[in-house]
Amino acid sequence: MPQMLRMPGKDALPPGPTRAFVAELHVHFREAGRPSLASIAEATGRLASPVPVSRETIRRLLTGQTVSTWAKVDAVLRVLCQLGGQDPDRRRWPEPEDRFDEDDPASCREYLRRLWNDAVDGVEPEEAPAVPPPRPSSGGWGGNPSVPADDPWATSQAPAPAKEYPDEPPF
Repeated sequence: MPQMLRMPGKDALPPGPTRAFVAELHVHFREAGRPSLASIAEATGRLASPVPVSRETIRRLLTGQTVSTWAKVDAVLRVLCQLGGQDPDRRRWPEPEDRFDEDDPASCREYLRRLWNDAVDGVEPEEAPAVPPPRPSSGGWGGNPSVPADDPWATSQAPAPAKEYPDEPPF
C-alpha cells in the first residue's frame, strides 16, 4: 500500500519561498481529499486544455523537490480544485460578510503563481522585486538629448555669456 503523501517537515524543506509554495499546493491537495498521484496525473491529461503531468512530477511538486513549469503547476492546481469542487479563480481569502476588504483580492491561481515565481527566483515574498518606478524622460527616445539625465539643474538652453567673470564660484 502506498504511503500517504504529507507536507514535508521543516528539516526536509526549510522555511523559505519553496516551502510557502509547497504549503499552498498542499492546501488544495487537502481540499481535494488527498487524491492519489495516479488519479491527479490521469486527470491532467483529461483537462479542457490538457497538460499531462507525470506522477513523479506531481510527487516532486508536493514534496518541494521541484517547482516545475507554470503550465504543469497550473494543470495540477486545476485538477486539485476540480476534485475538491473548488474554482481555481475564486478569491483566495474570502471576505467577511460584514465588511469589504481589498487587502489582497488575489485568486487562488494568482496567489499560487506569485508563490511559484518567488520559489523560482528563490526570494522571500517580502524581498520580491517590485516594478521599478518610471525614469524621467531626458535624452534618448523622445527626450531632449542636450540635457544630461543625471543633472536635475540642467536646462535645455545654454546660459547667456557673462560680461564679467566674478571671483565667486557659481554654487
